[in-house]
Amino acid sequence: MKKILISAIGMLAIVTVQEVKSQEHIPETDIYQTEERNDMMEKVRVEIIRLREQNYSCSQATLLGICRTLGSNLPEQQIMAFSAGFRGGIGRSYNEGTCGALSAGIMALGIYLPDENEKTIALSKELFDHFKQENGTVICGNIVQKYGFSRCTGCCLCIGNKVAELLQREKAQFGTVQMFRRNGRINK
Repeated sequence: MKKILISAIGMLAIVTVQEVKSQEHIPETDIYQTEERNDMMEKVRVEIIRLREQNYSCSQATLLGICRTLGSNLPEQQIMAFSAGFRGGIGRSYNEGTCGALSAGIMALGIYLPDENEKTIALSKELFDHFKQENGTVICGNIVQKYGFSRCTGCCLCIGNKVAELLQREKAQFGTVQMFRRNGRINK
């Protein structure tokens, strides 16, 4: 696939053509959706990195980063409480527990698709498979043993990007999420 890169300095524009090797073909009609997805993924990435730099756990940085970026009516204190117990592979169990970032990603899918349980289950499996393929395991302790804690932020970013991609693909509604319901209706 050929890609045209344009950079402008003052009134002078330089146009170059590069050969880009891509494993997947993106149809020309999807260019705006692709740009929007990339922008959303970049915002999620930046927020997760910022939270990790502030020493938030993998589970909290991932869930809070996604919710801050995509918008949520849930109080941040509640988001932090939901995700706290998944630190270190569920209660710091490390060698026995699932990566906290993966757990946070699954929670995010449920938050943004509250009325679509079967879809959330299918997307959770897709997220699980993606994470396992990227990291070779879903067990926190195995990742830490192999890479030390240097891979943890990478795990958060892997999940944050994939969740943003999945939710956009499924056309989830952002910014108006309500977790709790009364009488079968969403509280507003």
